[in-house]
Amino acid sequence: MLRIHYICVSCVRSILFWGIGLALVALVACSSDDPPSNGGTSSSSIVDGEWPFDSSGEDLETTPGLDDMELENVITIEYKGGKVEINNPYPNKVSIETNGENVVVIVNSNTEYNFVISGTTTDGSLRIYGTDAKKRLYLNNVSITNSKGSAINIQKSDRIIVHLLGGTRNFLTDSPGYKCTKNEEQAKGEEQAKGAFFSEGKLEFEGSGSLEVRGKCNHAIAVDNVLEMNYGKIIVSESVKDGIHANDKIKVKGGVLKITSTGDAIQNEKDSIRVTGGKIAALTTGIKSHGITSDLGLIRIDSNAIVQISVLGDGSKGIKTDSNSVIFLGGKTFIKVSGTKHTNAPNDDSTPAGIKVATSLDFKGGELTIKSPGNGARGISSDNDVTISAGKIDIDADDAGIKVLGTLKIEGGTGNIKSTKTDAINGKHEITGGNVTIKNGGF
Repeated sequence: MLRIHYICVSCVRSILFWGIGLALVALVACSSDDPPSNGGTSSSSIVDGEWPFDSSGEDLETTPGLDDMELENVITIEYKGGKVEINNPYPNKVSIETNGENVVVIVNSNTEYNFVISGTTTDGSLRIYGTDAKKRLYLNNVSITNSKGSAINIQKSDRIIVHLLGGTRNFLTDSPGYKCTKNEEQAKGEEQAKGAFFSEGKLEFEGSGSLEVRGKCNHAIAVDNVLEMNYGKIIVSESVKDGIHANDKIKVKGGVLKITSTGDAIQNEKDSIRVTGGKIAALTTGIKSHGITSDLGLIRIDSNAIVQISVLGDGSKGIKTDSNSVIFLGGKTFIKVSGTKHTNAPNDDSTPAGIKVATSLDFKGGELTIKSPGNGARGISSDNDVTISAGKIDIDADDAGIKVLGTLKIEGGTGNIKSTKTDAINGKHEITGGNVTIKNGGF
């Protein structure tokens, strides 16, 4: 049965003013979240229990430790207070050179090797070259800080599997000032180092340990290929640009990603982002810095995924596509937008929103909650159609709850769409099913 409720918030406020209908107070109570006074901040961090963040989905089952594995073709690298100890039984196939605590590995074989990395260096690095053969890095309580480049830099390798050993804590940090962005010289052949952890090949994460990354020059984790998160916990505690930046598909299937960044939390330049499991908790602090964004590909959230996003900067979006669609098939997604409109020039401005989609948004399942208390912030903004056919959706925005340039089609699902100041729905809309309450704001 179709149930659509329209409520005028300004009318309800008038009734309250005259002391009638006190039971409606809870219905029109405004959010206590105050927007920031400036365009962006770099002093915030994810706090469990502060909406939209909590600790759900972060208890990982422990995977086997190193002693419980029967690994073959093992090479160990241990950083030990100013020196590096290496055990390499395959010197004819794997060359390892050191310069201080900077380690360069060159693999000249199609054999799959297992590199166990441990120890601490305050001014070292690990760089790997090799064939297209798969390589595994077992991070075993390693801490690498590099003052001159990436902490780990994977060059000329097709596929790297990073195993975060159960019960271990691992740390990677670069430093400001080195050549960490692509420029004309690098385009002519110079090696790139676009993040504290950089890989030219596909990068996969597994295991139940943790990896904390600080990107002080550019991105925290940058991949010129596919990034796949299968298990483990990755914490980006600082990134001056993107927390995770990829040029190919990003697949989050399990584990935990907790990202604090000045730039985008997760950004894909050329392909899709699919979140089918695990948890993403993302906080961005910069102007026009988005939670999850793709330049060319679609964004899809599915199955039992948990996504929690808070964007503080002016003009920022929780989820954003520049030329493709956003699809919800399941999961639980929570987005908070605190910034206001950012204007570069009279005809160049950016309105904050929970979701900004270039083509269409299809909500076919799951739960979506958006709170946009920032002045003029929207819930959803689409350059084409928005279709809601199932699931639960709750939007509470300062400006329009949903703005569409195409048509909003509500065919099913439940929830609320609310604006504090204006019409909850801005644009053409067709309501043929579902149980949705629409609350228009005052003017």
